Amino acid sequence: MTEQRSGGPPQSRRRSVGFPLIALQDAVDAVVTAGQNGPDHTQDAFATYLGHKTTNSGAFRAKLASLRDWGLIERGDRDRVKLSSLAQELVLAAPDHYQSKDTLLAAFESCRVFGMVYNDSAKNVAMDVSRLRTQILMRYGVASDQADKFVDSFIRSAVFAGVAEADGSTVTLFNRDTVFGGGDPAQGDYDEANTPEPLESAAPNVMRVMPVAAEPTHPVALRQNWPIEGGEIEFVIRTPEALPPSIYSLVAEMAEVAEKMKAKLTGSLVEITTPNSAADYQATERDVD
Repeated sequence: MTEQRSGGPPQSRRRSVGFPLIALQDAVDAVVTAGQNGPDHTQDAFATYLGHKTTNSGAFRAKLASLRDWGLIERGDRDRVKLSSLAQELVLAAPDHYQSKDTLLAAFESCRVFGMVYNDSAKNVAMDVSRLRTQILMRYGVASDQADKFVDSFIRSAVFAGVAEADGSTVTLFNRDTVFGGGDPAQGDYDEANTPEPLESAAPNVMRVMPVAAEPTHPVALRQNWPIEGGEIEFVIRTPEALPPSIYSLVAEMAEVAEKMKAKLTGSLVEITTPNSAADYQATERDVD
């Protein structure tokens, strides 16, 4: 007779949300090192540049996953490793790539879960690291055995990106607009006098969505960027209120839409900025096929 076990159904181990085990500085160093030999590599060559003897090691696979999370290598190719446009910008800036703050911030925000934690957390106030650890356990689906690694990678990366300071027991996050002088770091300083006129005759079959000049009055609660050739697709929510957790379940859907848009925009002269509201943009359609 088979002995019956009591105590209810077997407990399955909860799967932790994915996050980059390699902090941003180490990830940037890796792509800059490999990038000195070009933007496109076999996996064997890329592993060699990063000091690994085989492509099958857990350390190398973890590093690749982290580089994808940081938006530094392209997704979708299992045989080759291709540096993203962000990574190529950093390679071109070397040896001064640590000073490319706009690009480093864009890489930091490419990690969605880190971006969520950053956007949801208080700014300009020292926060106990233990409190941050509790927050990520309760709200972001991080398994308890991965919490310390998550916190360490997040804090080191935020400091490197210029949006945090840490002293070991506390961390202080800063508003990105304050750190970068009140402007949008992804766009840089706007100089109306030196801004070229739109190329009307060069791309007659392009739909342009151009923002009407306006000064945002609300803080950024969520910002997602998807790089495209010669630019990026940007989605921004500005509100002083905390976002409900249900909002983040829609981020994956936004990513799918962005990928479809990216496929349609490849090779086209297109400028897109997600407007803050319907009143913030003017759209002109010119015989779009």
